[in-house]
Amino acid sequence: MPKPTPISLATSLTAALLLLLALPAASQFPAAPGEQLSPLVQRMLDDDLLSDAQRREAMIFHGQWDELGDLSPREVLRLRMLQHRVDRQSLLELHEAFDALPEGEVGMEEISQIARAAQLSGRPLESLQFYSDIDAELTGINFVDVARAFEDMGRYDQAVAALERLRDQAQADISQFKTAEDLTAAAEAVLMLARLEGRPAADYHLANRMLGKARDEVDPLYWPAYVAEAELLWARGNPQQAIEAVSEALSLNPKSSEAWYLLGSMMARFFNFDAASSAVEKLREINPEHPLADALAVQVALRQKDVETARGVIEPALGRYPNHRKLRSLAVAVEALAYDDAAVQEALIRWDGLAPGNPLAYFDVGQTLSGARQYALAEPFLKQAIERLPGWSAPQLELGELYMQWGKIEKAAAQLQIASSLDPFHLEITNQLRLSQEMLGYATIETDNFIIRYQPGVDVVLANDMARLVQAMADEFIERFQHDPPQKTQIDLMPDDQHFAVRVTGMPSIWTIAACTGDVIAMTPPRPGPKRAYGTYNWLNVMGHEYAHVVNLSQTNNRVPHWFTEGCAVNMETTGRLWRQYQLLAQCYNTDKLFEFDEINWGFIRPTEDYHRSLAYAQSAWIMEYIEKQHGWDKAIGLLDAFRRGVGERRAVAEVFGVEPEAFMQGFLDWAGQELVKWGMNKHGVEPEDDEITGLLNTTDPSTLELDRLVSAIEQHPGRPELIKLLAQATIARGDMAAGIEAVKRYQAARPVDPWSARELTKYALTQGDAAQAVDSMIYLDKIEGDAPEYASELARVYRANKDYEQAYHYAERALLREPYNPTYREFAATVAIQMGGMALAAAHVEALAVLEPTRAIHQKRLAALYTRLERPEDAAAARQRADELEAGAGR
Repeated sequence: MPKPTPISLATSLTAALLLLLALPAASQFPAAPGEQLSPLVQRMLDDDLLSDAQRREAMIFHGQWDELGDLSPREVLRLRMLQHRVDRQSLLELHEAFDALPEGEVGMEEISQIARAAQLSGRPLESLQFYSDIDAELTGINFVDVARAFEDMGRYDQAVAALERLRDQAQADISQFKTAEDLTAAAEAVLMLARLEGRPAADYHLANRMLGKARDEVDPLYWPAYVAEAELLWARGNPQQAIEAVSEALSLNPKSSEAWYLLGSMMARFFNFDAASSAVEKLREINPEHPLADALAVQVALRQKDVETARGVIEPALGRYPNHRKLRSLAVAVEALAYDDAAVQEALIRWDGLAPGNPLAYFDVGQTLSGARQYALAEPFLKQAIERLPGWSAPQLELGELYMQWGKIEKAAAQLQIASSLDPFHLEITNQLRLSQEMLGYATIETDNFIIRYQPGVDVVLANDMARLVQAMADEFIERFQHDPPQKTQIDLMPDDQHFAVRVTGMPSIWTIAACTGDVIAMTPPRPGPKRAYGTYNWLNVMGHEYAHVVNLSQTNNRVPHWFTEGCAVNMETTGRLWRQYQLLAQCYNTDKLFEFDEINWGFIRPTEDYHRSLAYAQSAWIMEYIEKQHGWDKAIGLLDAFRRGVGERRAVAEVFGVEPEAFMQGFLDWAGQELVKWGMNKHGVEPEDDEITGLLNTTDPSTLELDRLVSAIEQHPGRPELIKLLAQATIARGDMAAGIEAVKRYQAARPVDPWSARELTKYALTQGDAAQAVDSMIYLDKIEGDAPEYASELARVYRANKDYEQAYHYAERALLREPYNPTYREFAATVAIQMGGMALAAAHVEALAVLEPTRAIHQKRLAALYTRLERPEDAAAARQRADELEAGAGR
């Protein structure tokens, strides 16, 4: 009877952490890019035509320096710069190597290395001094270095002046750039100017052409061109191609600091924290105190809202690199996520003294707070970043996406239009702008706690159902959590998967149906059709899951731990625990694989096993059940209050329960073991497996088993309910239904949580033509198999036959929760509503029928009759006129 569903809507399909599901899966990314050196590079290094000096230079450039022996001063300069060894002691060594060069051997290459090292350490003024002390003409890459130094100091006019000549030359004729290095430098100059000045899209195309020429025509082994291309693609909202480009760079130089940092940053953005952490380790292999490793590690921690870890990295890193711009910028973001306003202001004063006018710190803070759903706090920082550098599209896009997540569609459309004018070919900007403009034309329905937005058309049917039902749901939740969100929750009903995906991520690919982003719930309708990966599901159940997040986030100022709000959300669902969740919890309990207290959040954001995310949901809900049953729901409210006050998880548990988290978890485990006994799924433990039991349970055809053998096995192993199930299956297979059904009931008593018994009892009752016998079974199945409307529909018919119209209507509506666009279910619900005297409800369903089947005059006639009984004469007259018009049209 029920339709199979691939994923539990109570778990991963309703995850609040949408980016993890919406962006490409970890398996789609290169697991270990750059581990193998490109065969082209290896052949070049093995070429006998290379001199020893050329080979050594190439080995350093392509990251094969471990095979080198003693280094010359020139090689020290080159290698230490590539390794970002720019702490104070390393800089002294670099200066010693530079001073050791014979006077006649100090050329532009050597000066560039020492100047770039100063730049990487956060000493842009010192870097500029090296260039100002020479008479030789600067090359293209030197102009880029000079511009970066000026940018770090917030001197944008001078940065622009340093780059304009390169851009002018590129616009005139790119053929004048003969080397891959010059082409890459010119492309980087064009891109920097685009950021500094807000250049037209043609500049991006120009940069792309130069990088393509450097890569494909001039020098296929010049890995910096691939890194620059990856940065361009990433900045243009094309992550998959960016990953491909950075992977190619790593095959040409497996020790490229810039490539590993970029790859790790992308992975952190995608919540692929294992890959991001791997990139941190790769950077530390290059340099144990790599500043980019520190910066990336902080970004990973901030993405996970782990302030303690972030601070533990940033403080010693700043001790080594006190003026490193990215580290200083992230230091501000750390204090912002700790919600320490005084520390933020102090860090900003330090930042502005270091880089006056530079927007980076403001952007990092805004992006970090927005990612933590602190939209009101993030907004002024992003605005300040925009004010400091209006031509930079990144904060413009971030602010536009913030407004989208915040539900401020009008502001989002205006902001994204500005971003699009700066970067018209950015995929996320284009997608979000198009959607925000479309959503300005959406219709709205407002209740006490909700604003429902939907695309005009057939979705008005579901929107009207929502308006009837969600307010009662909200009232229940507000009472349960003792909190009424001050802002109305916006429900954005998106017409299909692509609209939904762009709504919550900016990109048109996603594998879920609903998401909470603070005060906004976005969802797709339970309607099969084009651009819809999923068909039916209980939309009110999913809405309840997401609304629990809305309430929890509001009452804690968005500071609720992930596991706690998911546990609350799952417990507020109207469906019961699924059989596979019972099985997962029992298996993990019996094999000591449940999460420890400090591990549960990692199950959501960094699962290391296929089952970890499902276990995180199921265990979180189980813990919440334990709290309520053993300690009282007021303890859950106490935890929420502690989180609101900024108390960490461990301290909150100690404060509310009076014990440390380890003791709390032991109490949970003791209780959970007792629950397993009730489920009939406790560990067999003292009863060792034997060959007979194993042989019986591995039987593929129960009809071949001897019943006496099964009965004997059950008597010898009373703690194995699955043997009773096997007896029931064997008896039914032999056609002895009476004995078989008795065995089914016996198994149901031994293991009440397995829905197999309810299905067998329902099947038997229906074959006997007496569905009333299976009412209890169908009620249970309707509850736990939330996507299937058939049980509710059958229950509605049973209750209607018994003239229990209220119960009949209850289940008729439950069927509609799964299939609100089904005309047959609508007509039945309207009929039952009339029989129980609910004329307004009947009218609502017939109005839906008129939308679903707009050419049927009968719906208008029924509406006319219902409106008359509801004393709505004008509506009745309008309905009669529509009926006449439809009948007249049908006769032509």
